Amino acid sequence: MRPHYRNYPFRPPRRQHDAQAGALALFGRFLRVYVWPHRRAVALCATLVCLEACSVYVLAWLTQVVVDDVLVVSPPPTAAYSSARAAVATVRVAGRQPAESGPPRLRDAPAGRERPAIGLGRRIDQGWSHTPRPAGAAGILLAIFLAYTGTIAGINLLMRFAARVRIRTGQAITGHLREDIHRKIMLLSLSYHNTHTAGRLLSRVLWDVNAVQDQMLNTLINYISQVVMVLVGVVILFAVDWRLACLALAVMPFYVLVFKKGRPAILESGHEMSQSNSCLYGLVSQKLDAVRAVQAYGRQPHERLAFHRISAVYLRDCLWQARTSAWMNRLGEMLSALGTNGAVFLTGTWLVLDGQLTLGQMLFAQGAAASLFGPVLQISFLNVTLTNLLVSLRRLADILDEPLEIDDRPNAVPFPAPVRHGLSLRHLSFRFPGSGEPVLHDINLDVPAGGWLCVMGASGTGKTTLLHLLARLHEPEAGEILVDGVPLSNIRLESLRHHLALVPQEARIFSGSVRDNICYGSPDASPAQIMAAARAAEFHDFILTLKVQYETLLGEKGISLSGGQKQRLSLARALLTDPELLLLDDCTSALDAETEGKIQETLARIMAGKTAVIVSQRISMARRCHRIAVLQDGTVAEYGTPAELLARGGFYARLHAQQTE
Repeated sequence: MRPHYRNYPFRPPRRQHDAQAGALALFGRFLRVYVWPHRRAVALCATLVCLEACSVYVLAWLTQVVVDDVLVVSPPPTAAYSSARAAVATVRVAGRQPAESGPPRLRDAPAGRERPAIGLGRRIDQGWSHTPRPAGAAGILLAIFLAYTGTIAGINLLMRFAARVRIRTGQAITGHLREDIHRKIMLLSLSYHNTHTAGRLLSRVLWDVNAVQDQMLNTLINYISQVVMVLVGVVILFAVDWRLACLALAVMPFYVLVFKKGRPAILESGHEMSQSNSCLYGLVSQKLDAVRAVQAYGRQPHERLAFHRISAVYLRDCLWQARTSAWMNRLGEMLSALGTNGAVFLTGTWLVLDGQLTLGQMLFAQGAAASLFGPVLQISFLNVTLTNLLVSLRRLADILDEPLEIDDRPNAVPFPAPVRHGLSLRHLSFRFPGSGEPVLHDINLDVPAGGWLCVMGASGTGKTTLLHLLARLHEPEAGEILVDGVPLSNIRLESLRHHLALVPQEARIFSGSVRDNICYGSPDASPAQIMAAARAAEFHDFILTLKVQYETLLGEKGISLSGGQKQRLSLARALLTDPELLLLDDCTSALDAETEGKIQETLARIMAGKTAVIVSQRISMARRCHRIAVLQDGTVAEYGTPAELLARGGFYARLHAQQTE
């Protein structure tokens, strides 16, 4: 392989695997989990396909019956050879050589070895003889024709039924696999999603699962049918003549050598193709999300070049694999032609001329040999498909085998609601995977029950990361978070999500109606509850101006809403759940001062007695909180009441001066 053309931006190196290690176990695992539940349907399809594959032997046998029992074609009688041999012996006794126009000429043979009285070429020139056809030959021929036609028609009907069963079973298998992949992706932590772009994960769910859908079941059934066809063909050849069977089997090891030579290159190119394809998905997904910035800065030519580079890498790897599989296929076809039309045909012809086989048997053996090499050639082709399938299965297994960083522990308990003592952070530290310096280091904070904590600090000091740790979207590297003395990691995730609400700075809007977005966390909420949450978020009046109000459909990612409207909708979604612990990540940054003041007053009313941690750079919001924590370089630089921090003259005092003056 020539990997130099793969070193492009937006295409990180793929995770390296041992191409040969665990291949059989990997196939066995997917067959056991996804195919075994449908074993009856798969067995039925395999049986029908095996019958269709072996029908060629039946048709070849009918040819033998026609030649030997209807046409009754046979080689010249052996008496002619005996008379020719006697004539030559008489001439040799008289001391004369046979004339050119006389019986077949024999050259002097060495003493002690008798040369055949007639050569192979002379036998061919003498032609064939035939005996009178048996009585009722026309009826036998008609019966054979009906059997031939019935076999083809019956096989056609069976294969149509097998195709329906195969399609239905294949869809069920891949549907199960796609659901498992989607479920696992939804359970993986934010750390995993931060290192795997949405486009690359999308390629696993769509591209790799579709590859499995197209190849897994078909490859399995075709492998079974071709192996059965090879075994039946070998038995038939041994039944007809063991020498022809040995000749056919002598060619088989060469197929193994061809496959072992080309498989590593095909496997490597398959891995690189999948990597390039996932990078294409990731690039397109990323640029579509940022299409406004691309157009605003006029970066379309640059993005076209980036897409072209990765697309060219994918094309080159496709061509490399196509060339490798092409020479494997051509070499396999050459071996098949030499084995069938070469060795088997010539040897069978010699045996017929020598009277050891009938013409019908020779034709039957040649047809069986051709049908024997066909499956071997098909198995060689299937090996290429199987190699590509292995690439997709390994990429899917990477997701399914990814350990869950955030999961329920065996002794998990419900969320302690209502919160009576408060929230405590003890020596909390965190760093992102692959990063050097920790984002947060030795954080110690206390938030009493019913108290509000405002987290402030410059950009990049870990404020959002702290909220994600409190929501258990990340696991801390060290330390622990306690709710009423219960470690956050010991609380059941379902109970935690029910009693906690996180409002991110960048609101996430789903395709659907306004009502569907508000009640996303509480799908059983009543209309009155939905409208109350919208009023609390100062969003109800805007909804009433829409054409169909709460049933108005929002565009992809809420493209029809402004930034402030998205934030208010996200806040209404959180307030509808009536959480015990509310986490706000600067969710009013896009609002005007008047709307923000109204929301703050509403929050103070409806969140009375509830605990909240609020990230904000607004002094107006910080004044409403009981405590303020200022983060600097991942540590708590200031902590206290607003009045205490104002008197210290630190970050909070400077920010207060900027916003009030």
